[in-house]
Amino acid sequence: MESTYTVWKKSTIRTIEDKTTSFDETLHKKVETDYLKRLVEKMATHAASPETLIVFQKQMDALVAAIPTSTGFEDKELRRDFLKKKNKIKNTATIKHKLVHKGYYIGIWLAFGMALGISFGVAFGNIALGLSIGLAIGVAIGAWLDSKALKEGRIV
Repeated sequence: MESTYTVWKKSTIRTIEDKTTSFDETLHKKVETDYLKRLVEKMATHAASPETLIVFQKQMDALVAAIPTSTGFEDKELRRDFLKKKNKIKNTATIKHKLVHKGYYIGIWLAFGMALGISFGVAFGNIALGLSIGLAIGVAIGAWLDSKALKEGRIV
């Protein structure tokens, strides 16, 4: 017997596909349909508790209902409402459930490594050397954290 989440998951994915069938490639990228479908799939195993899963379901239902039509993307208010809801659910997935997109940690640690490298470069009198060392360290740490997230199944 299927759980209620499994039934909801299939229904939600079907609804996302139905609402986005007329979209071209650029609209699919704006809506991030593939990401949303993968997120619905991943939350079954990564929700901290049944209560958080219910909250996620309500947020996702509101997001799916807010997906504008292909002509609706021209309306600034509809687009803004949808993008706010999408960013909120992505932030919730990242912060509360530790679900990240591919390259998430590299992006964060690359910037952090560069900032650290510049400060070391200034301190030692060679900014270029410090920047390159900081960049290499940032990419190495970010790649390691991304591979760790992949092994743990946290990449959406």
